[in-house]
Amino acid sequence: MGCHKHALAFFRVLLLLSISTLPANIFAQESAEPFSYRKVSNNTFRTGERLRYHLKYGLIKAANTEIAVVKDTVIRGESCYHVVFTATTIPVFDSFFKVDDRYETFIHKDALCPLYFKQRLREGKFSRDDEVEFFHHTGRARSLIHNKDFSMTPYAQDILSAYFYVRTLNLKAFKNGESIYLKQISDDKEYPLEVKVRYRDVIETEVGTFNTVVVEPLVQGAGLFKSEGRILIWMTDDDNKIPIKISIKVPVGAITAEIASMEGILHPLAAKREY
Repeated sequence: MGCHKHALAFFRVLLLLSISTLPANIFAQESAEPFSYRKVSNNTFRTGERLRYHLKYGLIKAANTEIAVVKDTVIRGESCYHVVFTATTIPVFDSFFKVDDRYETFIHKDALCPLYFKQRLREGKFSRDDEVEFFHHTGRARSLIHNKDFSMTPYAQDILSAYFYVRTLNLKAFKNGESIYLKQISDDKEYPLEVKVRYRDVIETEVGTFNTVVVEPLVQGAGLFKSEGRILIWMTDDDNKIPIKISIKVPVGAITAEIASMEGILHPLAAKREY
């Protein structure tokens, strides 16, 4: 289960960090060039939101996952959301394919773009660490793991921040088949990221039945799972745009992540059907 390369599927479990800011020596000094970050309206999520999922391999529950907007923090003088996303297999599944992953992103509150991203992957025999800081005003990023700079488009996203940015968009305005185009940083390179709006659907979950909009991320470079097939994400068709279900094709079969609980959401669940 799990592995890691072509995709954007979203979820793994949260181990909260207790830091409110990162050590100052982690970040290089920005140039004195004036720069004003864009302002993206966020009426979708807030600090304190926590989404928990059950991850299944076929019919077998394999892992518990969680994604959370942990706290407000400051990076290089800029207010940010600190987001943590981790996944861990349950003990009975560890002998088959143990997963212990952790992603963190620090998202600029106004611009909804990352200033710092860190990941630690442990998936079976596969392991990978990454740490990148983003300097949008210069069009450069820095890999702290590989100690090198590389070019990027201002407002490029990491794989986790991209998910939060897409949630702020008015998905109701997109017709079936239309796409959202972004730039994503992965493996010290910039890749195009296309998120295609596929169709509307009604699905039943542990926490209720929801009207959803189904999107398909088409990712180059490293994603949140190593995928060799299609990834579909069912998001609530309301102002929250919460991923309710994710279907992922991986080399050893199919994975399904389904919502188990949610707290700290910003709006009432208008997409939930009441019978």
